[in-house]
Amino acid sequence: MKALIVVDYQNDYVTGPMGNKYAKMIEDNICKRIEETLENNGDVFFLMDSYSEDYNSTPEGRKHPVSHCIRGTYGAELHGKVGKYLNRGHILRKTTPGSEELFKRITRYYEVELCGLEMNKDILVNALIVQTANPKANIVIRQNCVAATDSLLGEEAMDILSALNVKLI
Repeated sequence: MKALIVVDYQNDYVTGPMGNKYAKMIEDNICKRIEETLENNGDVFFLMDSYSEDYNSTPEGRKHPVSHCIRGTYGAELHGKVGKYLNRGHILRKTTPGSEELFKRITRYYEVELCGLEMNKDILVNALIVQTANPKANIVIRQNCVAATDSLLGEEAMDILSALNVKLI
């Protein structure tokens, strides 16, 4: 069985305080991957940041004091066309770059594809979580379906994942 993990494609990461010009550019590609996964009876997981109002007092918030993806706000919702698929996937909320819930739920898939935002942080961490939880799975990242605020760090993250046998397309 195949799984697609859409990471942090939320309003605050696309057009909000964490947004960048590259984030919007991958929206149609992500929607295409969602459609293809669903047509082939795969599962789609929406891995979403979900913080409380006290974000700035958390360890991450103290190091990066930009409030984002606060529960119940527009910024925490899936962005644009991707949001139209919400009821066709599984929502996994997280308060750290990596998802403990993903670790528990990804073990039964033979192929796992990741797409979305912050290649150099959230996608990198969750790809490693998938690899640790399910070492036999083929892990795939399509370069036209990911973005990072810092393009250089995003490319370096891809180099690291490639060295760890993640397939980059």
